[in-house]
Amino acid sequence: MAASEYLLRHAIVSEDALYSAYAECCGVPFIPDKGFRPLSVNDVPIALGNATSGPLLIGVTKRFPYYVIAPTVDQFREVQKHLSAYPELAQKIRITTPQALRHAASVLQTPAGDLESRFPEFSARFRFSTSQIWGVGTVVAAFFIGMVLPLSVVFHASALVFSVLCIVIGIARWMSAHATEFEKITTHLPNEFNDPLINWPRYTVLVPLYREAASAESLISGLDALDYPKDQLDIRFLVERDDEATRDALRAYLLPHMTIVTVPPGYPRTKPRALAHGLASAAGDLVTIYDAEDLPQPDQLKKAAVIFALGPESLGCLQARLAIDNSSESFLSRQFAFEYACLFDQLIPWFNQLSWPFPLGGTSNHFKKAVLDSIGGWDKYNVTEDADLGIRLARFGYTTGVLTSTTYEEAPIAWAAWLYQRARWYKGWLHTLCVHFRQPVRTVKEIGGIRFCAIITLVGGGLLMIALHPFVALTFAGYGMGFIPLPSSSSFIKDLFLGTCVSSATIGYLGSAWAAWRAARRRGYRPSVVDLVLMPVYWICASIAFYRALWEFLITPYSWNKTSHGISRMRAAHAWLRKPPTPERPVD
Repeated sequence: MAASEYLLRHAIVSEDALYSAYAECCGVPFIPDKGFRPLSVNDVPIALGNATSGPLLIGVTKRFPYYVIAPTVDQFREVQKHLSAYPELAQKIRITTPQALRHAASVLQTPAGDLESRFPEFSARFRFSTSQIWGVGTVVAAFFIGMVLPLSVVFHASALVFSVLCIVIGIARWMSAHATEFEKITTHLPNEFNDPLINWPRYTVLVPLYREAASAESLISGLDALDYPKDQLDIRFLVERDDEATRDALRAYLLPHMTIVTVPPGYPRTKPRALAHGLASAAGDLVTIYDAEDLPQPDQLKKAAVIFALGPESLGCLQARLAIDNSSESFLSRQFAFEYACLFDQLIPWFNQLSWPFPLGGTSNHFKKAVLDSIGGWDKYNVTEDADLGIRLARFGYTTGVLTSTTYEEAPIAWAAWLYQRARWYKGWLHTLCVHFRQPVRTVKEIGGIRFCAIITLVGGGLLMIALHPFVALTFAGYGMGFIPLPSSSSFIKDLFLGTCVSSATIGYLGSAWAAWRAARRRGYRPSVVDLVLMPVYWICASIAFYRALWEFLITPYSWNKTSHGISRMRAAHAWLRKPPTPERPVD
């Protein structure tokens, strides 16, 4: 191994420093990343020995064109000889880093539109099919018909639908808590995987950022703690072109194995669009995503790499567990923490045990890059690209697994921040339902009838419950205070109706409360009875977010509600939550 390659692989020097020094040795200018604008890729190829990284045409004058190249380290000497032997050729050449060249080429190829051109039926850009338009029309007509019916009829109908959903979801949550009670947790990698001679695969970490200057120091510190060979780690911060503050903050702490990728302007400005640009120039065989506030456990990448290596070819994605470490900061952050514990420590692992597809979390998804490329990558028009991707992987025949490693996150603590984030999530779920149920028969054939029902219950049923919750709460309050009469029929029908509603609501609430209690205790949150009693209040908040999401879905379907991070003052105080698990707190 050449000395220069050794220095680069072991992160002793940065790519910029190495290639800048090499350009000086060759007597040609060095151009850093974003310092040139490509005109065409390989417009007039120039053979410089065995160099294959370029040339990229970056300018044309009256005298001659200018090209930028990025030879590999083992080609340095041969390229230098050619430039010395042909000075007229050297006048046309500029040298940059391989990362800068890949990024320039990826921008030129506009990768963010890949899904909508290759698989338009999977893109949220096209919101409704003809049959869905008819379906929406029917729902709207039913809504207006409901407005002219007696109010009690509307409330009775809502209560009956809600009752069925309560029973299904309450039992599902109880079963998920029971099924994962004795789940085997791999807390640490076996010793044989700590051998320094193991040839670990190249790993790309994509970190989309926008207005996150306040999180730069803690983010880089957390990512630097990852226990993975630095020479095999390719960390890319994806920053919008107009976000100079975040770029400057990152530069102050940037390490040699980390690069800043500038995302060019375009529509829509969403996280998945930034991820698509990052994926186009990613150098790794494996790819993962982290957000600005994320603190992944150090061995997460190694665990994922081992599972991918030992798993079947069909394994395309691993979802790490997500947990909240500022749970005591406000009512919203505490309920948010319980919600995450139920989802990532119980419901998703249960779905995984049953080999059912599930929506991914927005971060800490680990992919085989080849699989991600084969299914079209992220949909830039879906504002919850994670939920969409989890279902799309299943439809393409790939499986998704659960990674027993945790990434800790910061929950919103203020009402406005929570509302905007939750409305974006629900709007994305609506997009996901529209995309994957345009052709329901085809979807059933691709993933199977039972798995189809599981997904529609989890996503569609969950949204419907949230939508109906305020009406049902008013209905029960009206029954109790005598404002809403029970169905005018025999006493038996009245008793049956009331008994069904009350028992189903009880099953739904107790199932959800018990699941939340168990999940929260496993995470070490120490839930109280008051927390469980206040859960329906949190559901009312979710209903408000849903109706905001519905309005945005119809008016501004692709707008991105930015969530600010780095606001919590309690994350350091709750660092004990990030300690290794114990028998009393077994979740890793």
